[in-house]
Amino acid sequence: MRLTKPFLKLPIRFDSDALAAEVRALPPSAWTPHPTGYVGNEAVRLVTPNGQPTDNIEGPMTPTKYLQSCDYVREIMAEIGGVWGRSRFMGLGAGGEVPAHIDTNYYWRTHLRIHIPVITNPGVMFTCGDETVHMAAGECWIFDSFRWHEVHNKGSEQRIHLVVDTVGGGLLPELMKAAEAGTSKPRLVRPGERSSEGLVFEKVNSPEVMSPWEMRCHLAFIAEQVDSNPLMAAALERVEQFIDSWAATWARFGTDDDGRSNYSQLLQELRRDLTSLGGEQLLLRNELPLFLVLEQLILQMALAESGQRGKTTNGPRPAADRPFKDRLDRPIFIVSTPRSGSTLLYETLEQAPGLYSIGVESHWLIEDVPGLAPAERGWSSNRLTGADATPERAERLAEAFYRQLRDRDGQPADGAVRMLEKTPKNALRVPFFNAIWPDATFIYLYRDARETLYSMMEAWHSGGFRTYPQLPGWGGPPWSLLLVPGWERLNGMQLPQVIAHQWAITTEQLIGDLEQLDEGRVQAIDYQALLSSPQSEMERLAPAVGLSWDRTLGNTLPLSKTTLSQPKPDKWQRIEPVIQSIWPIVEKADGRAKEFFERRRARTAAAA
Repeated sequence: MRLTKPFLKLPIRFDSDALAAEVRALPPSAWTPHPTGYVGNEAVRLVTPNGQPTDNIEGPMTPTKYLQSCDYVREIMAEIGGVWGRSRFMGLGAGGEVPAHIDTNYYWRTHLRIHIPVITNPGVMFTCGDETVHMAAGECWIFDSFRWHEVHNKGSEQRIHLVVDTVGGGLLPELMKAAEAGTSKPRLVRPGERSSEGLVFEKVNSPEVMSPWEMRCHLAFIAEQVDSNPLMAAALERVEQFIDSWAATWARFGTDDDGRSNYSQLLQELRRDLTSLGGEQLLLRNELPLFLVLEQLILQMALAESGQRGKTTNGPRPAADRPFKDRLDRPIFIVSTPRSGSTLLYETLEQAPGLYSIGVESHWLIEDVPGLAPAERGWSSNRLTGADATPERAERLAEAFYRQLRDRDGQPADGAVRMLEKTPKNALRVPFFNAIWPDATFIYLYRDARETLYSMMEAWHSGGFRTYPQLPGWGGPPWSLLLVPGWERLNGMQLPQVIAHQWAITTEQLIGDLEQLDEGRVQAIDYQALLSSPQSEMERLAPAVGLSWDRTLGNTLPLSKTTLSQPKPDKWQRIEPVIQSIWPIVEKADGRAKEFFERRRARTAAAA
């Protein structure tokens, strides 16, 4: 749904004292921590899937017992008259904040969020886009969630808003039109003036199989958010081709299960093609990656798990409906510094039978989980630890992974599966993944530091690996590759020095984290060995991580999709004086990496 400006204050008001009385009458047990884990954020669930105590956003929405006890809230909802989705009282503690973020989830693209302040103070400020407002108690607001937005409570007391989500209907279009015109005075709706009978709640909020017509609506919305760019145009053209193929498949199968393999194959091909076109680096005007938005609005939602979308259960879970975290059996994480050849290893190992992957790097998938993106963490870094692995985040991340997993033949995951995952940012996240999956295996990929530094410099100069191009407080070229702890201290340095510190910080952190794990959970492989003897390396590595290997590889592996120039061991010598000038920065970390790799390989060989 579209807004033409960041905020709209609707010409309707409500009695904040009456609302506050209903809030205060709720038991303390009604309040639950926000699923993001943001400090000071909590909520009372009023409308949820099947009225259950969950933060899910898929499934038939019905009132919880807490909404049933709030007569005035139900009167307000009846007065506005929308079709209601997930709704809550949302609390933000004194000094708390909701960090800057954009809502990219499919649910928020199809819904409007209404804020009605119940208890507030002058220190509560809501920023959306380039506007900042204070929402006074009893007022009724909506805002454009596809712009960057954040909330700060600089006051000395908790802020509480009634937050109700709707696809529209009732008086809402009329109220929005009047707000746009600015000609109507706010009308006060007092308690008891409106019956709460006849509230309507949504039953359908996600498709089993998305229609091609809905896809075209989402693509048109995305196309409005882009600037002129040949690569962007090529990516959008590829999506149009995908939708045409989807329409042909839709005409043949509709929502029948017989078409699932065809739909799944189309999705897999599109993901791979978008990756080859640089979809992860192409940015919309609001600085979101094109790939992320396409994933959230179309690719993740286009095809539900057979018979699963929108369902909730109260009793014991059947095996196929157990938590997504538990469906990922002994996941395998490739970890290394950026530009070490991890994509080549990933693309090779994902050919193992019985192994599942999402086929692309997971930057967007991980950072879309609330609380895990650097923008929501004060731009500290990509570092994540066990403290960040809350149960809610773990389950949401596992579900996001699981829904995208495909085996080497393009078949989706079913039941418990082995997952292969890699993105260089995961070099800073080993404790995070270890906390979620204590049975996970980590494959450390070692590459000569001189070769890696050369490749990292290529990446920075290419402009194709910009991860945070508008990094606040950064005075150098657009930030590329992973964001390391202490990056602020690199301001003012020459780019080769920045890259050297980026490599050294990552290496020290990664080796330190891997050394904390049981030896049996860490395997090591050398990049040059992979290039020179791919068959023997895969036949060694696969059994070591609990896989079989039935492929015959040639003497030369195909180039990975992120290759910038032909791999050569001595490429770095082209800039040998530059490498020598920064070597003191990386020397200690390089020695530690070599020692760790050699020790790990020696122990593995002895065990064999």
